[in-house]
Amino acid sequence: MECLRRVNPFRACAGLRFLGYLMLALVAAIVAVSYYAVVVFAWAPLLLRGGGGGSMAAAAIILAAFHLLLAMMLWCYLMVVFSDPGSVPENWRHAAEEDGMEVNNSTAISNNVPTDTVNHPLSISEEQGHAPRYCSRCQNSKPPRCHHCSICDRCVLKMDQHCVWVVNCVGARNYKYFLLFLVAGKKYTG
Repeated sequence: MECLRRVNPFRACAGLRFLGYLMLALVAAIVAVSYYAVVVFAWAPLLLRGGGGGSMAAAAIILAAFHLLLAMMLWCYLMVVFSDPGSVPENWRHAAEEDGMEVNNSTAISNNVPTDTVNHPLSISEEQGHAPRYCSRCQNSKPPRCHHCSICDRCVLKMDQHCVWVVNCVGARNYKYFLLFLVAGKKYTG
C-alpha cells in the first residue's frame, strides 16, 4: 500500500509539454498559411496590378489592417508564451503567520493593521476562519487564488489554466496578453 502512495498520476501530464511545442509549430504554420492566402495570393497581386483606383485603395487598407492585426496577435502570443505567469516567492508566509497570530482571531489582526492600509492582508475565505493554505508539492505556503500546476510543477499566482497552445500557464502576470491574443486572433481570423 505504501508504494501506491508514492505513485504520482500527474507525471503523465509532463507529456503535455511536448505536445505544446508541437502546438507552437502548428500556430506558426497557421499564421504562415493565412499570411500567404491573404497577402500573397489575394490582395498583393491586386495592389501590384494596378487596376482601378478604388480597388487599389481598398487593397492597401485591407493589407494595412491585416498587418496591424497580425503584428498585435503575434506580439500578444509571444508575450503569453515567454512571460512568467507569476510564481510564489520562496518561503512566502501569510502576514498573520509572520506575526505569530492566528487567522481566526480577527480582532487581534485588525488591531495590528493600520487603518490607512489599502490592501487588506487577508482574503475573504481567510476572514471567514479558514487557515492559510499550504502546497504539499512545493512545500510552501500558498497565497489566495494560487494553484499548483502539475505540468509546470510549480505554484502559479491567480492561475487560470495551463494552455497547451502557449506551453505555459495563464496566471496573474500574463493573463492580459492571453486575453488580447484571443481578441486579436478573433479579429485576425475574421
